[in-house]
Amino acid sequence: MRRILSALAVLFALTGGPAWADPQTYTVALGGRQLGTLQFNGQSRNAAFLLSLNNAPFGIKNGSFNAVTQSNGNTASYLGANRGSETRDIAIDRTAGRVTSVEITPSSEMTEMSDAKAVPPGVLFPPELFAALATGNSCPSPLALYDGRRVVQVATQEVREEGPAVHCDMSYRVVMGPGYFSPFYLKSFGMALVYTAGTLTKASLSGGGFKVHLIRQ
Repeated sequence: MRRILSALAVLFALTGGPAWADPQTYTVALGGRQLGTLQFNGQSRNAAFLLSLNNAPFGIKNGSFNAVTQSNGNTASYLGANRGSETRDIAIDRTAGRVTSVEITPSSEMTEMSDAKAVPPGVLFPPELFAALATGNSCPSPLALYDGRRVVQVATQEVREEGPAVHCDMSYRVVMGPGYFSPFYLKSFGMALVYTAGTLTKASLSGGGFKVHLIRQ
């Protein structure tokens, strides 16, 4: 618990401090309804984002998710904090491509994949995955995401060019650990990215009858 509290102090200091790179802001929308915003800053090795939702239907999932990854040589540390409808803190360390420690508060939020020894090598933390998409200029190569509770594979299925825009039809699949959104535990989502003139302008995630968009401002 002490490690989590120390990590959170670092997280909020970093995400509230001077910019590391040109910040990006995205509108979060469900259909024509704006749910909130996502603010991103950083590059692949050092990145942070703040997801703020204040207009979700029936207030479900309103709150914030603040996440940061810091790298130093061959080590990386991830800190994530959910506040609002969910309260959860996660701290993860990685060395030479392998997860070495995972700490989650409250402990009831841990899963079978919260054991560092169970995590395959080569996974990215959430800010690193978003950085790969947001700072890229076209459809990404396959990526593996680890958030302390599950492992997700993200892969490009089809690429289409329409004028200056490149459309990427993607798959987003939970391959280890539980799915999302209890009690449904969804494990497979459709994902779409649009790069216009080499810049990510829109990202969409669909599954379970919903489709959420991130639209760059």
